Amino acid sequence: MGQSLPDQLTIPSSPQSLQADSVNRIIVLAIVATIGTALESLRALETNGKTKGASMKLVIAIIKPSRLEEVRQALNSLDVHGMTVTEVKGYGRQKGHSEIYRGTEYAVHFLPKLKIEIAVEDSQSDAIATAIRESAQTGRIGDGKIFVLDLLAVTRIRTGETGAAAL
Repeated sequence: MGQSLPDQLTIPSSPQSLQADSVNRIIVLAIVATIGTALESLRALETNGKTKGASMKLVIAIIKPSRLEEVRQALNSLDVHGMTVTEVKGYGRQKGHSEIYRGTEYAVHFLPKLKIEIAVEDSQSDAIATAIRESAQTGRIGDGKIFVLDLLAVTRIRTGETGAAAL
């Protein structure tokens, strides 16, 4: 007889004994096994209620462009050696502002900002968020926001290192 599979289905041991019905069952089982493998991979990320990789954080800050150098210096003093800076546009509570150009008033709905992204170990995230806040703060509307997210996985492309070693 053939190999036994879940739900009492069997794979025939000889090709001659395959029937259309059996082939359909095998295809369905292969699809179910693939889905099961994907779900098992997701479950493997959790260990004792904790998410694997949660020892890393992604700190995202939206700041005024004029405060970038102060933020960079504050992060360098904390031994932060890498960050990604992106020019972005947006608005928060201030909902933009109006400017006068050549005597005509224009409404500016999206203000220029910088988005800083830093992947760090969990133990550094609070100090980094504090350093960003203190160095980016002007006390006026539009200073920005800081977000700290769990980072599940990191891979250094050049070496293949993963986890905190890749930071």
